[in-house]
Amino acid sequence: MPWTVAGQDAAVRILTAAIAGERVAHAYLFAGPAHTGKALTATQFAQALNCTAEGAGTPPCGACRSCEKIAGGAHPDVEFVGIGAVCVEDGHDHAKDNSRDIRICQVRRIEQIVSRAPYEGRRRVIIIDPADALNVASISALLKTLEEPPPYVVFVLVTSAEEVLLDTVRSRARRVAFGGQSRELIERTLRTHWNAEPAEAAELARLSGGRLGWAIAALRDPKLLDKREDALDRCEELAQSGLAQRFAAAGTLGSGYSRDRAGTQAVLELWQEWWRDLLLVAAGRDAQIVNAPRLDTLRPLAAQCGVAPVVTALRAIADARQQLIENASPTLTLEAMMLALPRLQPNAVAARLRN
Repeated sequence: MPWTVAGQDAAVRILTAAIAGERVAHAYLFAGPAHTGKALTATQFAQALNCTAEGAGTPPCGACRSCEKIAGGAHPDVEFVGIGAVCVEDGHDHAKDNSRDIRICQVRRIEQIVSRAPYEGRRRVIIIDPADALNVASISALLKTLEEPPPYVVFVLVTSAEEVLLDTVRSRARRVAFGGQSRELIERTLRTHWNAEPAEAAELARLSGGRLGWAIAALRDPKLLDKREDALDRCEELAQSGLAQRFAAAGTLGSGYSRDRAGTQAVLELWQEWWRDLLLVAAGRDAQIVNAPRLDTLRPLAAQCGVAPVVTALRAIADARQQLIENASPTLTLEAMMLALPRLQPNAVAARLRN
């Protein structure tokens, strides 16, 4: 089983060449959109660095004892560090106290681990995912180790929010870019590897936004599609609501941000998608919208507002997402966004369909 990550050939080539040429960097930054295979690539990179299969072929083999243990998260030389993981203080697990970031005590544990030679592999691999969850204290503690780790250590920092990371972190790691996968590749992968029906594969590929991981998750859990529709319904409703309703929505979304940052960002991303569809309809490019079943409700809204107000809305949501990443006050940021969104007149077609 060589590399199985789909649609990231450039990243795989970089990593394979580094291993073959014995030019493996001490730290890598896997950067790109969410659900595009970064975590899987990090795991398979760790497998390739420690694969014990003999004979011709490019690691990882996926079948040796080392590859199997890494895939199962049980290899003593491969450490996965994330939000709510075990720290150095008496082995305390922060998953039990609703931790929202990667703490300095977890970094202290990393320091202890990398100070010891590999137990059974060739390399110790530390995978930090998401790296943008490192807080100020943990980043400061990590910098020295990240700059001069022992020669047998490789760090892999995984992030979908590269802009959050300090330049001092990014400069210490070799960047490997990940991009969205094509609709054709996602549809083909869902059909050939996940036994999706053709129509279902085509629909999920269309909705995925180039994220194979999301499409696979939605195939396995149809509730994700229900949540997606609920978020789009809410966006459409708020576009036609007054300030009282908008501020109430901002308060609800803002209060939950600290508990579920990724979830809040996912909702805002769907709101951007709705407004982007509205922009395409206003520009006469109906065939390019993502949410084709909503076309009948989008047309009257697009007719009344035109292009310029929709561009304003898209900028407001994009600015809010960036400010949230930069740790601005969630509720104030979302209230400002709501103020900037144009108010559309209630759509009779949409109201009739909802009822």
